Amino acid sequence: MSVTITFEPSGVSGMVATGTYLIDAAKRLGAPVGTGCMRGKGHCATCVVKVIAGNDLLSPPGSIELTFLSPDQLDQSLRLVCHAKLVGDGEVTLRAVRQEARASTAAGPDVDLKQQFGNLPLEKKISTLLQLEAITASEAFNAAIDRPLAFGAKTFDRFTNRAKASDKYKR
Repeated sequence: MSVTITFEPSGVSGMVATGTYLIDAAKRLGAPVGTGCMRGKGHCATCVVKVIAGNDLLSPPGSIELTFLSPDQLDQSLRLVCHAKLVGDGEVTLRAVRQEARASTAAGPDVDLKQQFGNLPLEKKISTLLQLEAITASEAFNAAIDRPLAFGAKTFDRFTNRAKASDKYKR
């Protein structure tokens, strides 16, 4: 089972197996799509494409795509190549979404957070940053304390296990 896939505007085209993720197809065929993608972690939304033809041959949008793409964008056949998978045989044509359009595509929680932060008055921004710095410092401090304690616990466990093992041989 195979799919003929074409990437526009580059014109790169070829056949790939059913079950292939679009990003893997792009890499195999050398299409310039998803080059900045963090490989499916759902953090970047840099691999957005518009499905021109063959939308029915793709897997339904998953939770990551539902997070990064609005229902309106999904209705416009926008997909993330790192999450869309070819599930049927036939022909698929994709068009890379330009960089400017990508900024409006990332409708995830990070964008809302940045927008909300940007709308805060200066005093509130400063207090929020101080709170975040305090949380970060606290977590770093806890990690610094926990590591030596974990190392000490492991060392203690090894010594006690050796002591138990040597006691067996003494008897």
